[in-house]
Amino acid sequence: MEAAIRLERHLEEIATKMASEETMTHFVSAGMEVVQAANAAVGQLDVPEETKVRIHKAEREVLLAMRGMIDAVLTEIDKEVPKDDRELKKVPIKRKSK
Repeated sequence: MEAAIRLERHLEEIATKMASEETMTHFVSAGMEVVQAANAAVGQLDVPEETKVRIHKAEREVLLAMRGMIDAVLTEIDKEVPKDDRELKKVPIKRKSK
């Protein structure tokens, strides 16, 4: 878990200082390819349960890393978008009875 946190911090630094939007898109695409390949391999091969668990944990770490990249990009986007001070109001919707 500590490794995932370090990776996330490192990716945030890259995203905010060096990576372009296009680069981030490629990172996310590559990560998804890894996840899909691992899932396909587990489904097609007769692997021990411990191996399946390790693959799923690795997939989880890839997804957490991608979440970190996405969060970093969203943070940068939020800095550029002006704040909207208006409040949202919940509007009840009445359904017609049949």
